[in-house]
Amino acid sequence: MSSFNPLERAIARVLSKAPFLKAFAKLVYSRLVFISHRKPYRHQTVSRLNLFGRDRESFFGYYDKSPANKEGMVLCHLSNIHTCNLPDENNSIDVALFSPNQSAAVWSASTFAYNWQQGARLHWLDSSKFIYNDFDDTEKKYISKVISSQTLMEVKSFDYPVQDSFGTDYFLSLNYRRLMALRPDYGYRNLTIMSDDELKTCDNDGIWRVDYQTGETDLLVSLANMCEVSPKPEFEHALHKVNHVMISPDGAQFIVLHRYFIGLRRFDRLMLADSKSGALKLLSDYGMVSHCVWVDGKTILAYMRGPANKDAYWLVDVESGIFKHFSSLDGLGDGHPHVHGDWFVADTYPDKSRMQSLNLVNWKTGELKKLGEYFHGFEYGGESRCDLHPRFSPDGKKVYFDSVFSGKRQLYELELED
Repeated sequence: MSSFNPLERAIARVLSKAPFLKAFAKLVYSRLVFISHRKPYRHQTVSRLNLFGRDRESFFGYYDKSPANKEGMVLCHLSNIHTCNLPDENNSIDVALFSPNQSAAVWSASTFAYNWQQGARLHWLDSSKFIYNDFDDTEKKYISKVISSQTLMEVKSFDYPVQDSFGTDYFLSLNYRRLMALRPDYGYRNLTIMSDDELKTCDNDGIWRVDYQTGETDLLVSLANMCEVSPKPEFEHALHKVNHVMISPDGAQFIVLHRYFIGLRRFDRLMLADSKSGALKLLSDYGMVSHCVWVDGKTILAYMRGPANKDAYWLVDVESGIFKHFSSLDGLGDGHPHVHGDWFVADTYPDKSRMQSLNLVNWKTGELKKLGEYFHGFEYGGESRCDLHPRFSPDGKKVYFDSVFSGKRQLYELELED
């Protein structure tokens, strides 16, 4: 694989201090090196691929949730809009449910609250209920809806949009309007952009906990609370946001990225929070945190900057705070890991040949198996990029991922060998 070498990565890291320059340099350089590294195929894979929504563009969304339940029913987003373009607040996409071995959706509904990276945060709450976000045009607010896969009817709705959930116990919500202002890849476009004065206000914004049974809602952790943990003088002049909330397997705590901006530069901190009290603990403050996943009840795997300022995958014990370098993926760069048992599946960003690799990795032994590589065209970029975002099925026998190797965004299913 034509990965980017340490010198190229070091230059990219230096350019991160000038985001616009980095983006321009990356665009030009990637097109130049592609000429000499282009491969004669658009994909290679270990087994046959099944796709969803053949007549439309399709995708599932983020890497932290499986689109399938234990019965093999699959959730999917379907779009008539070309997803190489930006999302459009005037055009909806569909959230859809596929029965096992069905080529057509058995249920679908439109939503105006979506983006190409996480969709409408469509995901299963349990084997018979799933949740997704929508926009209430009458009340002018983002909401969430729960659908029964058995009756195909709406069974609940909430006045807050979902970010992550713990079954039918509770879910966590955040401000998608703030995300639209500071990180539009994950925001929604239906409301006006927040003003600078609104963005500077940290007391009444952050993470809300919503009780599933009662709908009772509390601001569990505010941005101001986060700024009080290992505070820095620059916090006062920065703009703050939270993103990528991920609840632990037992539901007792969650991790969240605290990101703050000074001018155009972004700084990341990884924090741990108690899901009832909101008590916070700082896990990482080396400046860059990218993608994380819980591998067990007390350990997370994350691609981030760690001790000695090394950008790599790290295993972090959330109780002791100890970092352990996970070296098996060194040289492959950032990716999106999803765990099943001792194994996780992870992707890579496009290399010099514009190929994204899909890898199966044992997080205990470091064993690595390549599952495939898939072409990513230049027409999909920025907010409209298509990361593979791989996810296991609940039984670990299949991997689902999004790809544009066919020329349009599609959700694929790959069966794993024993």
